[in-house]
Amino acid sequence: MKFSGINLLDELQRTELADLRDVFNSRRVKKGAIIFSPDQEENLVFIVEKGRVRIYLGYEDKEFTLGILEPGDLYSTHAGCFVQALEDSSLLTTDVQSVKRCMVEIPLFNRTMVRVLGKILQNSFSVIGGLAFKDIYARLAAYLLKEAQVSGIPVDGGFELELDLTIEQLSQILGATRQTVSTLINNMVREGLVVKRARSKWFVPDLKALEDVVNS
Repeated sequence: MKFSGINLLDELQRTELADLRDVFNSRRVKKGAIIFSPDQEENLVFIVEKGRVRIYLGYEDKEFTLGILEPGDLYSTHAGCFVQALEDSSLLTTDVQSVKRCMVEIPLFNRTMVRVLGKILQNSFSVIGGLAFKDIYARLAAYLLKEAQVSGIPVDGGFELELDLTIEQLSQILGATRQTVSTLINNMVREGLVVKRARSKWFVPDLKALEDVVNS
């Protein structure tokens, strides 16, 4: 599922926006690379063209993921977060002045920016609340529950979902170690809360059971 729900790449393919497309420059990045950091002076807006990037906060040796952007999603580098490529990716970047022009000519830019930043803010509160009030097991259950509710496919009385995340990436989202998350997932499998069907593909047989873990 897209982070913003709107694909700006499709909009930029419109014939009448050919001149507007020219203000964007393509930037390729390798998997794992830190593309932007809070201390960089570049003040850009970018659209994910290919791949996926992670938006996160870092403090000492801890990282807290606020969102994962997919092709068509929009973000601004002045938000004070780290931006990391989860896989080989490419971004369409432009300066703030050009974005102001985009906002005038394409109202969709405004709505998309508001949606993405609003979602980042919502996820920030979710991260803070999870760290303050939930243990890691409950945070993992809450993450799987949300993914099943938002992007799961109803199958056999439950929901099938594709996380498309490694254990390491999932641990970064949850603010836990890789070993801890791996152990907890195995516990969930033994308890029948989730079933692994293939690489990155999972089946949640009973949403209520996950809800009980979250609310316990």
